[in-house]
Amino acid sequence: MPTIRVTVTALTLALAMLAIGPTAQGAAAQKRQATNVELLKGSVRDGDSRHPAGGRAAVIRTMSGTRLLTVRNLRIRPAGAVRVYLVPRKVRGSRIGRDFKNLGRLKGNRGNQKYTIPRSVDLRRYNTVIFWCVPFTQTLGRVNLRRS
Repeated sequence: MPTIRVTVTALTLALAMLAIGPTAQGAAAQKRQATNVELLKGSVRDGDSRHPAGGRAAVIRTMSGTRLLTVRNLRIRPAGAVRVYLVPRKVRGSRIGRDFKNLGRLKGNRGNQKYTIPRSVDLRRYNTVIFWCVPFTQTLGRVNLRRS
């Protein structure tokens, strides 16, 4: 009888380990997929010689699939009615025309900020961020985004 009991116990333990193995591996794979992913990044540059700007920006895809523009350590000259736009890279200076995607009002001229990027925005086309002063129709800063 002791031989049968040891064999049954060993068999039960082996089956339990097999059942746990794929679950642990599946959980690890799921955890890898359930993290935020940096898609694009760049440095905030001056809009022109009169408008110094600095900081870092990145486009992040969150676990839920939402895309966020994150701006860290932003330093930009204070101005009224500044908007955050995504524009094609070819846009230079203050000639944005009508080909832009408005992400909203600038939340502050210093610090960290986040803006939601709509799913409909093609980031292969709209790959530059500009901080646009509406009253003076002027770029206060820009970020040329590139792959992370």
